[in-house]
Amino acid sequence: MKSHNPIVYVDADSCPVKQEIVSACAAYHVPVRFVTTINHLSSDSDDSWVVLDPVDQAVDWYILNHITPGACVVTQDLALATLLTAKDVTVITPRGELITDEDADEILLRKHMRIQNQRQGKRIKGPSKLTAADRRRFLTIFSSYCRKMQESDESC
Repeated sequence: MKSHNPIVYVDADSCPVKQEIVSACAAYHVPVRFVTTINHLSSDSDDSWVVLDPVDQAVDWYILNHITPGACVVTQDLALATLLTAKDVTVITPRGELITDEDADEILLRKHMRIQNQRQGKRIKGPSKLTAADRRRFLTIFSSYCRKMQESDESC
């Protein structure tokens, strides 16, 4: 378990599991910060939301500048994930995948290859639609993280 700092940051611009995050964080009393640009602001946002100007990479920079070791980030941005794992941060994708330092080389290589293909005009297939099984896997992994953070908080 990483050092104690029970907070979750969510790259909320295109996060499909916001409701699952709200439910799990509420159940385990783990604070959450949804970070988004004004262009992606949700009507159900509250004081747990950080709203930024619509500048390229604004959400990524905010998270990188505010994150501390032991925290958790939910993001689909795998390049951001590689930077966060180097900072001793738990990174979970909306599909319930834990990203580790060991994944960084492969992630960056795939990104490089994708950029090369785009420059050559090749069609790049996007990710498949999030399934109910993906949501369940995310909720299982994320709830486990929140439960561990709650237990860690109680032992302090």
